[in-house]
Amino acid sequence: MIRKILLVLCLALGARLAMADAAKPFIGSWSAEWQTEKQGYEATMVITATGGTWQTTTRRRSNPCLGREVPLQHDVATDTTLEMTAKFSDVIPDCKDAHVKLQADANGQVTGRRGNAELTLKREKP
Repeated sequence: MIRKILLVLCLALGARLAMADAAKPFIGSWSAEWQTEKQGYEATMVITATGGTWQTTTRRRSNPCLGREVPLQHDVATDTTLEMTAKFSDVIPDCKDAHVKLQADANGQVTGRRGNAELTLKREKP
């Protein structure tokens, strides 16, 4: 029984380390901009080897989900793709999580999407 538990823990740790290694092209601080039908938004995104943070800098009084720093959870990481969830629901009751997907091309250029909206990204710090 103990062997099975240790095996599961080792596999989980190995998967976590592999995901952290795959996220390397994306690690750092980023500014992000995107446009919806109603308005433009800006955010600061800090990506670490195991997660990170997202903070929408655009604020609206009518939307309490904007302006608070929320954790980023890595969902899928490869050498060229990082899929994450901005966990608004963990910080602000009744707010919906947002899905962010980043792509790195062969030249290291990173593009992304937040839901259906295309992100304009600028690396602030590696």
